[in-house]
Order: sequence, then C-alpha cells, then structure tokens
Amino acid sequence: MLKAPVQPIVLRRLHLRCGDWTVRSLRVNRHLQPFDRYAPHRHAHGQLLLYLRGRGEQRVGHKKLPVGPGAVFFIPPARVHEFREQAPRRAICLVADLGGKGPRALGFRHGWLSAEALASIRQHVASLSSESGKGLDLSAGGAALLVMDSCRRACLKEPQGSGGAAIMKRLQRAWRPDRAGEAQWLRPAELAKRVGLQKDYLNRLVRRATGLTLGQWRDRELLRAAEASLRQGHRVAAVASDLGFSDANYFARWFRKQTGLSPSHWSNR
Repeated sequence: MLKAPVQPIVLRRLHLRCGDWTVRSLRVNRHLQPFDRYAPHRHAHGQLLLYLRGRGEQRVGHKKLPVGPGAVFFIPPARVHEFREQAPRRAICLVADLGGKGPRALGFRHGWLSAEALASIRQHVASLSSESGKGLDLSAGGAALLVMDSCRRACLKEPQGSGGAAIMKRLQRAWRPDRAGEAQWLRPAELAKRVGLQKDYLNRLVRRATGLTLGQWRDRELLRAAEASLRQGHRVAAVASDLGFSDANYFARWFRKQTGLSPSHWSNR
C-alpha cells in the first residue's frame, strides 16, 4: 500500500502510559505535495490524527469524511485509511501513534475540536517546535495528554471549553462503587486509571476544578457517603463495612480526622 509523502516538522518519541492507552510518539507532519491519487495505508498500532491546517477528505473503510482545521480521527490498528488534499495549501497534521487496549476498545471515531481547544493545542505545538531536545520531556508529555484528552472529548461529543466540569463528571462516574465495599479501595491511581488519565495529570485537573488534591477529593466523597449512611441510622460497623473499611476502629479514626468527631458522636448530634 502507498503511503502519503510527509515531512515530520516535530517528532517526540514517547512511552507515555495513560490507563489502557500508550502514546508511543507525537509528531507534526506536513504533506509535501498535492495528491493526484489516493494513498491507502494502515498500521499495526492505533493512530490519532488532528488536522491543524489544510482541507481535504479522509477515507476510513467506506466512509468519506471532510477534513479541515480541528478535524479529529481515531484510527484503530489495522484499519485502512487515506487522505486526499483538496486545497492548494499543504495540510499539517498532528499524529500520535497509540498502543494498548484503549485504541482497540474505542474503535474508529471522528469529531471536531472547538476553536478554543484547537488554539490551545496549536500553542503547545509551537512550543514543542521551538525546542531542540528529543525524548520524553515534560513539554512533550503534557502536550500528548492535552491532545489525547481534548480529542477524545471531541470524538465522544463531551463538552469542550468546560474541561474541568467534564473531567469532574467522568471522575464521579468512575468513583461510584459498582458494589458495596469497593469505594474505599479506589485509590487515586485506580481512579486515574478508570478515568483514563495519568494520576499526576488528573490530580492537576481536579485541583484546578475544586481546589482539592485527588486524594482529598476522594476522602470528601467517602465522607459524604459515610455521613449519609450515619444520618439514616446505620450502625458504625455497617457503614465502615459498606465503604470498604476492613476495620471499624480505623474507620472511626479516619472519620474523626475528617470531622473532629467520632462517628457515634456525629450521628447523635
């Protein structure tokens, strides 16, 4: 299969893990010439394509989809795709090579970034292109996480321009225990895995949205659940067990640390 002639403007080789996703590399490609024929190709890994400039058409299987600035495509492994340029100005595309189970589970997706999100990503790309270093650095890692999160939300039609609210909704869904006794064991690292982001990055987003660290937010949600159960008249030992505390005494110490009162004194106020 033919591959489209491109020139990498920026290239960062990464091994950045985000839950079930791995970002292998982040690069910006400039198409070198107008296409007078389709160039179908496929990869053993998944790909994220974000068009920063140019217009044309992306074909994925039998689908024909318009391409313009802000167009996003998640291409799963082994899926044949092709791009045809339709404007004289050469297209520029940000490409992330993806590994892990995430790209297969997501499947093919496409969407459009908001103007605000696209402008933010362009700023990150500009800063990367001015750096001479290669490899996993903070700028490249941060840019990869920003791109992944913004593009995923665009493809899943989640709100953009209100990223904090969208992240908190995802976090709430991830935290809600599937069964009694699970909530306590969702440590910050497990919460981040469920949301699909690195723990440190999710911690920054939560702090920006709430003023709390991820661990403090988790404790607040546990406390709210504990207070609601105690208010309903449930015994302390039962509340501790329902929230996943293996030791009622440990739960009592944790509760006192949060409120300044023991669970029994709190429920008898």
